[in-house]
Amino acid sequence: MASTMKAAVVREFGKPLVIEEMAIPEPGPGQILVKYEATGVCHTDLHAANGDWPVKPSPPFIPGHEGVGYVAKLGSGVSRIKEGDRIGVPWLHTACGCCNPCRTGWETLCGSQQNTGYSVNGTFAQYGLADPDYVGRLPDNLEFGPAAPVLCAGVTVYKGLKETEVRPGEWVVISGIGGLGHMAVQYAKAMGMHVVAADIF
Repeated sequence: MASTMKAAVVREFGKPLVIEEMAIPEPGPGQILVKYEATGVCHTDLHAANGDWPVKPSPPFIPGHEGVGYVAKLGSGVSRIKEGDRIGVPWLHTACGCCNPCRTGWETLCGSQQNTGYSVNGTFAQYGLADPDYVGRLPDNLEFGPAAPVLCAGVTVYKGLKETEVRPGEWVVISGIGGLGHMAVQYAKAMGMHVVAADIF
């Protein structure tokens, strides 16, 4: 494996990303190194690069949180994943696992969470570090490119559909058929729901 990689880096808020050559990170205990094959671009990445939100990332940083690829290297203590596994890296990099939100399935509300491409370097790079407990395995027959947006838009709309408690054979209305909405329509149909899709044309 090479010792350096290319990455798109935010050096200054509101400025174009800079393509830089940098050292490939080394996985520490409990971490994995991922060789990215594709990444999606989420609107959150634009907010991160512009420093739009009250809690801002700290430049320089690598944005991106819809990365898919192969496990390239294991840190010590990692056993549930092996080198060569196909995985996806989402927004939630890690959470404490102990607080009430974590214990009730709402890790995205954890006050100690770390986020890929925001508080830790993200997927706009050839390689990146991930926590094996927060990545998803990808089936061999799933292409990397189409799979990448599932790691953010896909899980967002899936959770939303589950929260509606609509069951197969019942109707659901999806308002807005953009980046998330078109995925919600597909998921709802796959879950056996009848769908009304509404948008402004």
